[in-house]
Amino acid sequence: MPCPLCRKEFIIPADGMNGMQKNFFMENLLEFKKTLQMGSDTIICDMCNIKKESKTGQVSKATTRCLECQDYYCDSCVKVHQFQKVTKHHQMIKIGSDAKSETRRLVSMKSCPKHSHNPLNFYCAECKKIVCVSCFVESHKLHDCKDVTTVDEEFRQTIEKKARKISTCVKEMLFMRKRNENRKSDFLKQIDVAGKEIIKRNQELKDMIDGHTKSLMDDLSVRKFKHLKEMETGKEEIERHCTIFESFEAYCSELTLKGSASDICSSVDELIARADDLEKDHESFIDRPQNSFEVSFHATNLGKVLQNANINFVGEVEGNILIFTSRRV
Repeated sequence: MPCPLCRKEFIIPADGMNGMQKNFFMENLLEFKKTLQMGSDTIICDMCNIKKESKTGQVSKATTRCLECQDYYCDSCVKVHQFQKVTKHHQMIKIGSDAKSETRRLVSMKSCPKHSHNPLNFYCAECKKIVCVSCFVESHKLHDCKDVTTVDEEFRQTIEKKARKISTCVKEMLFMRKRNENRKSDFLKQIDVAGKEIIKRNQELKDMIDGHTKSLMDDLSVRKFKHLKEMETGKEEIERHCTIFESFEAYCSELTLKGSASDICSSVDELIARADDLEKDHESFIDRPQNSFEVSFHATNLGKVLQNANINFVGEVEGNILIFTSRRV
């Protein structure tokens, strides 16, 4: 099935969705927006709840959430949380607040799957993966490893550069779609002109050529249906490619604007590779030959009709296919 973000096809794992690779950036972003949309009346303070576990009484309503700890706090407890040295730099958001005013780069650190208490805060350039300090000591000591915050901006700029290239591809695809629409419009005008000429000729010879006129209009209709269908197919293919490029561009923009250092480092290589694939697909798609259709009407020479009864009295429909590419000079 195609990826919902970049439209690249992938094989569904044997164990279904449980075997899918997690996109931690999107997961954090969805959790962040979910918190902003929540109503504080439905959430209680986690710290107050622990304090009053063995007591009776009402637990305070939560007003804030810590994105690092994933816990909810009331106004009093959040002050304690922010006062402590270990947690004072954690990112806090108001529950139910305005998304536009609160949205910023999500500061989230993924935990190591092997050493669950260690954050993944080192990027190994040799293995192209993020690791924790224990993994570094055990397996990556001799590798070129850097703190994710030192390579974050470089990778962010690389992703932005790739996204800009894809943005150019999108513009070319939109230009190609516009040309397709113009060709369709011109083709329909030619169909209209040819139809009017046929009808005019039909009026001149109506008494003896009604049957031939119907034959010509049917021929024209078949050509119209056939070639319009081909044009619509070409348009759908262009729009499908546009959707792929636009989805990838939008995801890169969202990632670079709001992704954490870990998100950036864990995604950069895959995104670069995908962007390169998209550029290759774009080059191949843009340079491939495109068909253009022309139609016209030619009146029959009545002198020939007298010699050959098989010739249509009204005339004949001719059509040509013109091959060109969509790349702009």
